[in-house]
Amino acid sequence: MPTSRPPRSTRICPRPPFAPCTENFTRAPSARRADPMARAGHAYPQVDARARGLMDGRVVSLARSLSVSRALETMRHAKARSALARSSTAALRSDLERAASWKLGHLRWTDLAYPRLPVLEARAGEIAVRRQLNRGAPCVLIRDGRRIVGMVEASAISRPAPSLSARLDRLHGPSAEGKLWVLRMAGKLGEDQGQAVFVVGGFVRDLLLGAGTFMPDLDLVVEGDGVAFGRRLAEETGGHLVVHAAFGTASLEGGLTPDGTPLGRVDIAGARGERYGLPGALPEVTPASIEEDLGRRDFSVNDMAVALSPSAWGRLHDPHGGERDVRERRLRILHPLSLAEDPTRIFRAARYVVRLGLRPDQGFHRALALALRLGPYPAMSGQRLVGEIELIMEEPDPWRVLALLLRWGAFRLWDAAYRSTRTSPSRLSKARALTRWARGAGVGLDATELALLALLFDQAKPVADRCLRRLAVRDPAARLLDAGPARQLARRVARASRMRPSQVAEAMRSTAPPVLLGAWLCGGPRARRRIEWFLAAGRGARPLSTGDDVMAAGVPRGPLVAQALCALRDLKLDGHVRTLEDEHVALDRWTRALTMKGDLR
Repeated sequence: MPTSRPPRSTRICPRPPFAPCTENFTRAPSARRADPMARAGHAYPQVDARARGLMDGRVVSLARSLSVSRALETMRHAKARSALARSSTAALRSDLERAASWKLGHLRWTDLAYPRLPVLEARAGEIAVRRQLNRGAPCVLIRDGRRIVGMVEASAISRPAPSLSARLDRLHGPSAEGKLWVLRMAGKLGEDQGQAVFVVGGFVRDLLLGAGTFMPDLDLVVEGDGVAFGRRLAEETGGHLVVHAAFGTASLEGGLTPDGTPLGRVDIAGARGERYGLPGALPEVTPASIEEDLGRRDFSVNDMAVALSPSAWGRLHDPHGGERDVRERRLRILHPLSLAEDPTRIFRAARYVVRLGLRPDQGFHRALALALRLGPYPAMSGQRLVGEIELIMEEPDPWRVLALLLRWGAFRLWDAAYRSTRTSPSRLSKARALTRWARGAGVGLDATELALLALLFDQAKPVADRCLRRLAVRDPAARLLDAGPARQLARRVARASRMRPSQVAEAMRSTAPPVLLGAWLCGGPRARRRIEWFLAAGRGARPLSTGDDVMAAGVPRGPLVAQALCALRDLKLDGHVRTLEDEHVALDRWTRALTMKGDLR
């Protein structure tokens, strides 16, 4: 049966079928008043994928000459999140508030500003904003015409969370596989206890850097009680847990995998925020989320975490664009006061530059200049500063690290009058040569002691003395690091062109090792050769005869036994005796001579 189509209507629809639902057309007046989200002339749901829609803070223009205190007062009155000095230079209110809390309100607010920030038109797309933030910009300024109307902070934008599970699975070798086993175990334990567990810091950074880099010990962060989690992990691995109660952290040592592979050291902490009461002081710690924990760290390349729970295994948390900085080998701080907050980060930065090939960005150098200007940091202990030198001396090329710190002027943290002299770089080069020689000769040196000697040798004595006091190096160690005795020794051992080996040894035997090392650093070729001979051979020379042999030859017990052994040692150094029989003959002559003089009865 044929069907009939309804007649086509000739009525004109008053609005297109997909026209925006306007408030006048679709909603009663009471409904319109009840919904504050309704906007006339807009379709629902509304998504503004433009830069203007992402703005999360107002911007206020300020004179560059204003202090931090005055700038903060103006910003609070204007309810602004950032201050603008020129079209692309701005400071965040949070950074100014941090400075004010440290009683640094007298600084110019522009000292804490970010120069050359990216600026986008208000109509620019969200992708353009994200692209700039992913490149490491702390914020993006939004312009409407010629006027800056707002900003988008990096912390307000969520980032994609790529997975590093494939990289983790490619780890090979006993050490790497042991780390992978404990990471999986930690993630499973955390999930069983309802706690998120992450590996953070250097392990993630070096995982992204790829093969051939140093694989550090593991740092685990737990969103919860880190010490309690550490005890549970110690039970599973058979390790010993050392608890640092003041910071709510623990270190697991001596753990083993099921096949007996050592795990190395595993540091465990609860996720925490930190507040620095004073620049350089140890922070006050409070429980926090993983995002807050990452935000307190030193550099963006260390500001990443990888989730370990089985349900999120390998997911990267990267709130500040650290992955891109690793890829581009860039060293970037997280805020302008980072190096003043903890000046030991300057020494850490130099280690990363040399070992990992990272390049500090402009923000780092601005923060470095500010941190050195804000010294001397009385809240920072000398032991922490010496500890940084000890860490540097464990690096593959410590002398390059020290030379870089010398160029940066970092040792002004020890004393404001510290200056790199014309001979300072060559002194470090000589110290490097001395350590290379000592390694080849099998001579043990105190690397930290040698570093302090090389760094202080060319400073004026008052400056060197103040540096040692700042480093908490007290007498008698401070006297041993004095350059004066070292210079005298270098002149004394190089003065005579002909000296018997026993005379060389006698000139150095009562000298402390730091003075010997200092004499090598400042001495000429002859002095260095003689010091090297003494360290390698002369210092440890002993006769073949013993005290019993000497007494058997008729020497009575007492000081004469020691004198006889010293005489035999000197004869051996000068090549006059070589065998035990030679020593017996020499000892017989020595005792007869004493008898004739009446000193031996």
